Amino acid sequence: MSVALDLTTTMVDEDELMQAVLGYLKKKNLTETETALRKEAKIQGDEDGLHMDKMKQVLTTYKSAQQQEKALAQFGSLCEFVENSLEMYRGELSLVIYPIFVLIYMELILSNQQKIAREFYNRYKGQIEEREEDLDQLATITSKEALIINTTFNQFRSNKYIVRMCKDSFNCLLSHLQDNSHVLLLNLINVHLHVDVFDGIPRHQIQLSLSRSTLMGDGMKSVNAQRMYYGVTHPVSLLNVLLDPDNEFDEIEPETDPKKKKRREKLILATVKNKEKIEMNTPPPNRRIQYPSMTEAEVTAHQEMIQEVAGRYRISHKNQPTIALYTFLNSKSLINAVNMSEDCKLLSAGLNNSAVKVWSLTRNKIPRMRDPSELAGVSMADENVMEILMDDKNGAKSLTFYGHNGPVYDVSINHNKSLVLSCGQDCTARLWSLQTHTQLVAYKGHNHPVWACDWSPLGHYFATGGLDRTVLLWSMQHIAPVRLFAGHLGDITCIKVHPNGNYVASGSSDRSVRIWEIGTGICSRHLTGHKGAVTSLIFSPHGHILASGDETGTILVWDLSTGAHIGTLTNHTGPVTSLAITREGGVIISGGMDSVINTWDLCYVVENVENMTEYNANEDVLINRSRTKESPVLYLATTRKNLIMGVSNYSPKS
Repeated sequence: MSVALDLTTTMVDEDELMQAVLGYLKKKNLTETETALRKEAKIQGDEDGLHMDKMKQVLTTYKSAQQQEKALAQFGSLCEFVENSLEMYRGELSLVIYPIFVLIYMELILSNQQKIAREFYNRYKGQIEEREEDLDQLATITSKEALIINTTFNQFRSNKYIVRMCKDSFNCLLSHLQDNSHVLLLNLINVHLHVDVFDGIPRHQIQLSLSRSTLMGDGMKSVNAQRMYYGVTHPVSLLNVLLDPDNEFDEIEPETDPKKKKRREKLILATVKNKEKIEMNTPPPNRRIQYPSMTEAEVTAHQEMIQEVAGRYRISHKNQPTIALYTFLNSKSLINAVNMSEDCKLLSAGLNNSAVKVWSLTRNKIPRMRDPSELAGVSMADENVMEILMDDKNGAKSLTFYGHNGPVYDVSINHNKSLVLSCGQDCTARLWSLQTHTQLVAYKGHNHPVWACDWSPLGHYFATGGLDRTVLLWSMQHIAPVRLFAGHLGDITCIKVHPNGNYVASGSSDRSVRIWEIGTGICSRHLTGHKGAVTSLIFSPHGHILASGDETGTILVWDLSTGAHIGTLTNHTGPVTSLAITREGGVIISGGMDSVINTWDLCYVVENVENMTEYNANEDVLINRSRTKESPVLYLATTRKNLIMGVSNYSPKS
């Protein structure tokens, strides 16, 4: 049952209201009506009433108070209707309660009705499901000034909250509002909500739980209905390279070991079955981003990578993973970000003291280009020109770059280990050469600190994002960004470029993930369901699956062909700081601030997608759980042989 709120503490004084009415009657020359009102109200004298401006203010305040009273009564009726509705519709109908609750509360605060706002909050907060943190934050807003500076709830005034429900649920809601003449709620929904109606049955509880956790509601169905060309094209795809009969790999490296030969034949057989599906979803020529042709050195390196991956270790419940963990000591608040090269032979880190460091993880030093005086007579046409240019003897085991004017928040090594990208508090992204050991360029395009950056797996392009809520795409050939992607309602917290180089995924503090098509600039996918800021992203090697982790310790798995959520992995007790995936894409590895590394069977999640289960310590999904020694995990990667490489920061409890 709805309980009436105390509305006696209005901002309109009764004497002022009477004087305003008398002033209005006098202005309209309604003398008889004015005299009758004075007589009935026993008002002596013949005052002119209030000043015109004061009269307008009093009457406007009175009208506003009347509307607020009606809105509160209609909201109570709506809550009662939802509570008594059929169970199959109740879940979807309850989705409109939270945004309307927030909007009414903010309106009361803006009208200086703090006492009524507090009573309203205490009365109805129990009607809101799975929103404890948001409600606690809303309760801290007790004045106009506090509301104006609150970026989270200001989104309700400048953007529409999206609610998805089936046609039957929507018709029930509409009938209730119209039959009971809830005009104020209808206007509120029309102005501040977007109801995305679909045909079919109401959504089940897991889908509704994802909807209740988002900042501004569900993602638009029309966005996720667009076709996404997630297929990975040559030369990134291992499948296409192995199937190419003209590839030199088959000729120069014939397989003699019967066991390895049989394993390779199985791999190629599986490749044949998936080839048609892969080619069907690769970007067409008119929507494919043009990348520079591979150099001879890059072709050779790619063939070497194929040879290593072909003989990889397959992680499973029977074949437990092997993890190599590098740990930083005495650097509790110094390391902000870590990244490894594709072959896991170089490690880079962004530091709080504005430095960028790079280490070699092998016995080999990081070579440096020879002095120009030593290169006289060298021809660029020579086959081994790079070997001639680089001086291995005078190389270094580690490098330190200075140039940023503030902490460095993210780093990324490009595909051929020649460049390191960094970004930081000084609003710039900087490019460092691992060949000349110098800074090459500082890219300026963001207006606020840059939190994240990532290279395209094909090189040449990279993406950055930060506090200004935009994602910028850069090309090595231009000093200015070539694309700007805007749409997030919060900071860009993490970025990942798709394996085919045609899409960029961005995670945000608005609890959503967006995937942008580089060629057209449109948002191809809007994925909502996280209960906290998104902290990490990883694509599967074939580009079909995306996994995203957040600050609550939850990992959501997405099918990019439809934009559908297909699984939830919950076994971390702290923020998920890094995600990695094996070379064949069958296993996800996650690390977090809880000093735990979890290994998940992604194939099981995909094969059981119809169950839509939240997997915690499920023995069918969780392959391995490893705990570090008081060392939060900063970064994870897999080698070409599927050895798991991790980086942590030793943080003993004081």
